[in-house]
Amino acid sequence: MIGLLKSLNRRSRLFFRLGFKIFVLWYAYCLPAKLFNDPTSTVLLDKDDNLLCAKIADDGQWRFPASKKVPEKFKICLLQFEDRNFEEHLGVSLKGIGRAMKQNVSHGKIISGGSTITMQLSRIMRKNPPRKFGEKIVEMVLATRIEISYSKTEILSMYASNAPFGSNVVGLDAASWRYFGRPADKLSWAESATLAVLPNAPGLIHPGKNRKRLLEKRNRLLTRLHEIDILDNDSYQLALEEPLPEKPLALSQAAPHLLDRAIAEGHKGQIIKTTLSLNFQKQITTILAQHHEHLRENQVFNGAILVLSVKTGKVLAYVGNTKSDDPENGCAVDIIPSSRSTGSTLKPLLYAKMIDEGKLMPKQLIPDIPTQIGGYTPKNFSPNYDGAVPANRALSRSLNIPAVRLLNEYGVEKFRKDLNRVGFTTMKKHADYYGLSLILGGAEANMWDMCNVYAGMGRILNNDQRNNGDIFSKSTYINEINYKKIQTKTVNHKLSNTKTNNETTNEQNNQPTLNYKPKTNNEQLTTDNYSSNEIISRGAVWHTFEAMVEVNRPDEEGNWRAFDAAQKIAWKTGTSFGFRDAWAVGVTPDYVVGVWVGNADGEGRPGLTGIKSAAPVLFDVFSALPKSNWFKMPENDMEKMVVCRMSGHRATENCTTVDTVMLAKSCLNTTGCPYHQIVHLDKKMKFRVTGDCEDMVNMRHEKWFVLPAVIEKFYKYNNPEYKVLPDYRCDCQQNENKDKSLAIIYPKKNSKIYLPLTFDGSTGKTVFEATHRISSSRLFWHLDDVFIGETKDIHQMEMNPPVGKHKLYITDEKGRAAGVNFEVLGKDEDVAGN
Repeated sequence: MIGLLKSLNRRSRLFFRLGFKIFVLWYAYCLPAKLFNDPTSTVLLDKDDNLLCAKIADDGQWRFPASKKVPEKFKICLLQFEDRNFEEHLGVSLKGIGRAMKQNVSHGKIISGGSTITMQLSRIMRKNPPRKFGEKIVEMVLATRIEISYSKTEILSMYASNAPFGSNVVGLDAASWRYFGRPADKLSWAESATLAVLPNAPGLIHPGKNRKRLLEKRNRLLTRLHEIDILDNDSYQLALEEPLPEKPLALSQAAPHLLDRAIAEGHKGQIIKTTLSLNFQKQITTILAQHHEHLRENQVFNGAILVLSVKTGKVLAYVGNTKSDDPENGCAVDIIPSSRSTGSTLKPLLYAKMIDEGKLMPKQLIPDIPTQIGGYTPKNFSPNYDGAVPANRALSRSLNIPAVRLLNEYGVEKFRKDLNRVGFTTMKKHADYYGLSLILGGAEANMWDMCNVYAGMGRILNNDQRNNGDIFSKSTYINEINYKKIQTKTVNHKLSNTKTNNETTNEQNNQPTLNYKPKTNNEQLTTDNYSSNEIISRGAVWHTFEAMVEVNRPDEEGNWRAFDAAQKIAWKTGTSFGFRDAWAVGVTPDYVVGVWVGNADGEGRPGLTGIKSAAPVLFDVFSALPKSNWFKMPENDMEKMVVCRMSGHRATENCTTVDTVMLAKSCLNTTGCPYHQIVHLDKKMKFRVTGDCEDMVNMRHEKWFVLPAVIEKFYKYNNPEYKVLPDYRCDCQQNENKDKSLAIIYPKKNSKIYLPLTFDGSTGKTVFEATHRISSSRLFWHLDDVFIGETKDIHQMEMNPPVGKHKLYITDEKGRAAGVNFEVLGKDEDVAGN
């Protein structure tokens, strides 16, 4: 018997040891690597921590990402209501269990479970299993294990972030916004007490009879705070008077498209502190909505506004589209990153590059005449021609023909590469794909790139001295990204692990730790001094912005629309082919504003132009911004030069009137005035003469402004002061062929053309055109050496040449001649260059 007892004791000890080892092993690994792995809402905050926008978590719960900090008021309320010995116990409170047993016996039913906050956390972690005695034991064991692995601060933070607060609201941060419309650290004592009692019975938040019970619980807690001198008498009485919250509040949706962008960029389930201001975002949204009321009368349903800080590169407002209850209007589309036809918005960059490379003076005359280049025939918005127009006026008036001629001189592929260098990310095709239409909207860009490029130009002129990065570096809407920082660390399962405070990684999001230091409001983006490697010089940008600052722009032919601005703004509009896109972009030393108006589906509408639809929005936005001083002239990048007042070129000795002005140093590389020349006249200054027909002593030598005949034809009607060059005297005809008084406007030399088709399908006629310095001259037209007819005053001739190669030859009464070779194509042939 004694031997049997000894044998049983040995077995018992063996089983006990084995059971203990199993328990220790289970205890060491009883906690999951991450206590909470639930999806969280994506939250956008403004720069002052106001809620901009939020999106519900994938499981349909309003659960904000966990926060490391628990507001002091809520912490005091929670501990006084749930667990007064929280700081002393190791997960289980014997005092609490004893008190609960006493209360349950005295009331004859279970009214208290004696659970600590740590025990409640273990229960929430396990998705609230049924309340049974065995479950209570498991909660106690898990609570002690949690106390070993986490600090008290972490435990309290995890509880506040994951406790239920009624309906589909989880966590303190979501609850404070849903019930009170502000962050948890801004709650009053009464509001904090209300939320502190809710996790104990989250169903009490619903209206009805439960409201009385919730009020009693809250006030009982407030009384406790008063009794322990947390609240003085006045604060206590005021807290009792505060009402309970009604139904959950709708969360702010001030930047829904920016929220979608943040999610698309990998920030789903995170709190993103942005560079925006909630009040300013709402103000800009209201401006767009007000204009949208008018625009939709023309079936224009969409618009977008982007506002950037030039100096810091921060996004100040991001309105991705208008608001509408009709999903067919495409208001869910974020226009800001969407590629749209650029219209004329690239013209300032070409103007700046031409100046920068010494190919253009700011006021240099550029031809504005009927133009055909390789089969491409650009047209101005207005059907009229200026003949020649100063470059700065061509830019401010957004004339198409001068821009196309400049691009043809500069080079399409070269300009496309420049656009890529400054930050346009959508223009990846070869130059042949875009052709000369690149400058008129033949390529697509998005508003994000557009505003960044204009901001970069503003930084160049601000003379930002950067230590690193690129002057055209992308702007940002992010100040700080708060990943879920409490439950992202992996638990060390060894019992010897010591508690650490605020250990965080990003395992939950499978992302490395974010080492991001946001720029303060006073920081500015900086870069190395621009030298030979600069993309655009300061002087070139100065001239470009000065040309863009004009506030009067042509609305329609013969009409002018004035925008009265209290400050100087360099701005540009753009309209795409078919009236599909209306742009307006403006820049000051402090701000860039981009506006787009149109239909997201690309439907064009009559009258949808940048000047009429987008520019008014632009100026309303600038009116909402603080006023800016104008840029300072970059004198170190400028030099005094003598300029011909009439041609805008560098002055030569033949120029009659000149101005001394400050110009970009690159203008030193431009050519002298090609239009002023010395002409020899007779004594009466009525005719030109030469040494072969007049004695030198009888000649008058005059400086004369002479434009080519094809330019002169249009220029003289727009410039009444222009004096036409006198004709040669009749006895000096032997030299008239040196004169360029006669020119053929259409067809161009070696061009290939189609003849139009009539309604019955037969080949129609085309109109050929010529010009003569003396419009009253008679011109004689020949096609392939066959006389066709003559014209006077208006030199146009209808012809119907057959398919093939031809020669057009024209002479005037004095034998001056001009000729061109051209080819008529059949319907199945291609025009070169198209």
